[in-house]
Amino acid sequence: MDYQNLILTTKSVREYKKEAVDTKKLKAIKDYAQECTKISDSISIDVRILSNSEAYLALDGVAGYQGNMLDAPHYILLLSDKAERYIENAGYIGEGMILKATELGVASCWITFQDSKTVKEKLNIVSDKEVVALIALGYDANAPKKGASVSLNPAYKLDLDEMVYIDKWGNGADAAVLEERGVLEAFAFAKLAPSTLNRQPWRFLMVGGKVILAVRKDENTNTYEEKIDAGVIMFFFEAIVGSTLFNLTWKLETPADAPEIPEDFEIVAYCMM
Repeated sequence: MDYQNLILTTKSVREYKKEAVDTKKLKAIKDYAQECTKISDSISIDVRILSNSEAYLALDGVAGYQGNMLDAPHYILLLSDKAERYIENAGYIGEGMILKATELGVASCWITFQDSKTVKEKLNIVSDKEVVALIALGYDANAPKKGASVSLNPAYKLDLDEMVYIDKWGNGADAAVLEERGVLEAFAFAKLAPSTLNRQPWRFLMVGGKVILAVRKDENTNTYEEKIDAGVIMFFFEAIVGSTLFNLTWKLETPADAPEIPEDFEIVAYCMM
């Protein structure tokens, strides 16, 4: 996939046409989840594509921001075995599916939900796996007409020196230094990643040859949302590094030589550059 272009053009869509998405496109999106790179290949997942009639009324009141379910022709339901970092893994896979949908001309949006048990009960799903992601799919009801100008990623985004630190916490990275190290493009695209309430909770620490990811804990979000956001940013960063430099692997642990960080942040993972 052309990750740079897809990242620039993907947006969260909340109003959809009634038109159903072609079954071949839905299959391609579903197949992507099984074939794509994951944070952990050992975590078993189950991907289901649900129709509006199967999910919309059933989940209204229990899914969507403040219980307001998005009315879309289709939904991705992602279930996962419970394992260490399984929610981050779901965020990583789910965001990849969203970019795959964009590549196929299909709009999407992450949908929040109360808890896995309630969703499974409402949908009459019998599974030992946990519901870890719910994503709306369809065609944008407000898509601009051909030739019209489009505002890409209009929401406020952190400056690079607010998001990336060199050697110690708070030492904001200079763009020239990042370019010299060959990672300016990766961080420039990573900062466009979506997050719950656009809170952009992530910070990167570059220490020696390591890139350490820390995520802020926030009273306005829950643990699930924090972990999904972490998975999303890991996908963005890895996708751009993989397409411009080399393939990297996130280690879901704190490195032994990690510098001190504020108490309201947690180190999620690191990779070698």
